[in-house]
Amino acid sequence: MPPTVRLLIAAICLAMAACTPGLSSSPSAASTHDPGNVECPSGKADRAGLLNFGAYIGTWQTNRSHDSALSSNYLIGIVPGYVAVRCSNDGFVVQEEIHPLFQSPAGQALRIALTDIPDDSNKVYDHAHAGCRVFQYRSSKLAHQLGADDADGRVNIVFEGDGGTYNPAAVRVILMDLYDRLGADTRGC
Repeated sequence: MPPTVRLLIAAICLAMAACTPGLSSSPSAASTHDPGNVECPSGKADRAGLLNFGAYIGTWQTNRSHDSALSSNYLIGIVPGYVAVRCSNDGFVVQEEIHPLFQSPAGQALRIALTDIPDDSNKVYDHAHAGCRVFQYRSSKLAHQLGADDADGRVNIVFEGDGGTYNPAAVRVILMDLYDRLGADTRGC
């Protein structure tokens, strides 16, 4: 077979492979859309499913007490402090900003965060940066609950301290959201 014919066949095969559905290197990108990040509505009814991160806002609110000092926020429950939440366009909790009243050591901060994600969650990564520490966990229950909002069931957990340097003995803010791709630590600290 002449070399030009072989090259033509190879080019056709490559073109066909590139156009074949299901061969994406990032399946979550094809099945997950931007869930939105809006103020959570109030007065919604409970729904079956998750109770914490990823829960429908009516269910989340039923299982949390409001912070009397900051009526739009909720009490953490495990330690003194408050939680601010944001919702997807569909009314599911997709962001939590947890503020312990006192600085927490990283181990305690992780326990606080892990109590808010489904019990089937598995760690994807744990990356320390100069300004923060970033974890990502994956949960089938979260993927089931959020559907196309988070089809791969990921949740990111970010620890921040006072100032620009991360100190594992003094976590001041625990951020939880689903805005990084599965396995991708893309945020700056």
